[in-house]
Amino acid sequence: MMRRHGNVGLAVLVVGVVALSSCSSGSSGGSSSHSTVDVFAASSLTDAFTRIGKDFEDHQHNRTATFSFAGSQALAAQIGEGAPADVLATADTTTMAEVQNELLADPQTLAHNRLVIVTDKGNPRD
Repeated sequence: MMRRHGNVGLAVLVVGVVALSSCSSGSSGGSSSHSTVDVFAASSLTDAFTRIGKDFEDHQHNRTATFSFAGSQALAAQIGEGAPADVLATADTTTMAEVQNELLADPQTLAHNRLVIVTDKGNPRD
């Protein structure tokens, strides 16, 4: 989604909770249980989400985060075809709207990007 703020466009990152059933995958019972959180995220989020996943695993000893990174539209198509995911992070609200019926919670905006144009120094149009 593009919003106008002065002369600068903003892109929105949207995250929706897709399904909670696989969040409890793994063995059950006691403190020895292990669960996996399956995250589908836009490929532009690979570095950030990989770092977040490592922190999550370090702080939550019995939990693991697995990630599938791809284009937002490809992820939405996979969700539409029944791919299991606990979290879906897309790069726009349009793609999130395509899977709205599959979500267990309302999408939440996590971040905004600001479009920047770089020009040569001395450009007469600034």
